[in-house]
Amino acid sequence: ILFQFLWLGCTSFGGPTAHIGIFRRQFVEKEKRLSDDEYATLVALCQMIPGPASSQVGMGLGYRIGGVAGSLAAWVGFTLPSAILMYLGALWILEDGSLAGGWFVTAMKLVAVGIVTQAVLGMWSQLCVTRETKLVALIAAVIFSSAPVALTQVGLIAAALIAGYVSQPIETPKVSAEPRYWKLAMWGLLIWAVGVGASGWVGSDNTWLSMIAGHYSSGALVFGGGHVVLPLLEAEFVPPLQVDTFLAGYGFAQAMPGPLFTLASYLGPVLIPESTLLAAMVATAAIFLPGAMVLLIALSVGQQLMHWKSRLVFVNAVVVGLLFAILVNPIFTEAVDSEVTTALAVLSLIVAVALKRSPLELVTIMIGATFLVDQLGWI
Repeated sequence: ILFQFLWLGCTSFGGPTAHIGIFRRQFVEKEKRLSDDEYATLVALCQMIPGPASSQVGMGLGYRIGGVAGSLAAWVGFTLPSAILMYLGALWILEDGSLAGGWFVTAMKLVAVGIVTQAVLGMWSQLCVTRETKLVALIAAVIFSSAPVALTQVGLIAAALIAGYVSQPIETPKVSAEPRYWKLAMWGLLIWAVGVGASGWVGSDNTWLSMIAGHYSSGALVFGGGHVVLPLLEAEFVPPLQVDTFLAGYGFAQAMPGPLFTLASYLGPVLIPESTLLAAMVATAAIFLPGAMVLLIALSVGQQLMHWKSRLVFVNAVVVGLLFAILVNPIFTEAVDSEVTTALAVLSLIVAVALKRSPLELVTIMIGATFLVDQLGWI
């Protein structure tokens, strides 16, 4: 399992949706480990719980094949390649402090313009299909723009959960979970909730604790994974990090295979440069841990949990609003500051949104274009 997912971690480009398709081809079509219906149920389950959806699908597959040990092996294999590359990217940034003002980081910020715009438009069309969900997304964007801190996001998501619980009907499951599974699920949920609560009380005096808490809470509160984690991490770590340094890491992540959550493998070292390797390992474990815990809970009571899917409509709308808010500020405001960067931003939008090219192709094009403009002395 470890080596199989290690290979997938080296070759799975294209983001969560592409990863899910690659897993299906490998484990449903080729190896026939699951039927199409079983795989579709696993994917739906992972998309309705907080955490990195494609990584959770991988862990779920590992669990089906080899139990808890298989789940851990699948996560390590799929995560390790991009985590190593993101760690090396952090070392590169730390070796040259002036890089944060150079052409390369400008290119990475412009990559973020195209990628996040594409994500917002796609999520808006899929998740905000009613007047109510569109309104919720816009209200969330305005509120978060007015108070861009982690507590605001927690409040918005909590309010959306309550609104969904009150307004959306729920079908009573015909089959109950076994008591022992509910007991396991309740204990797991309690541990997850205590971790989230403790993260909110950690101050900034202890760098290690604040770094761990920020990554844990971001991993615990993100629905959908991928780009959605960006506003959560930005609210936690900008400041102390400069926006340029943060967006450079996000740009790096677009060129990597595997999960976008390995942005933590970059953020850990730049937050704690005196202990880079340990910081990368701890940050990566912290951001993935809550999603893994919730997955094990969901696998225990999955059939019953599926009946709650309709109650997440407002949570999904809030997620779109948060991502739109961070697209405006800091992504656009930091990336577009002159006529030249405006033209490059338009190029990024054309490549990502109009031509729908892959993130790796976008990164390559923007690096080339920005380097050329820099050599001409226009930046």
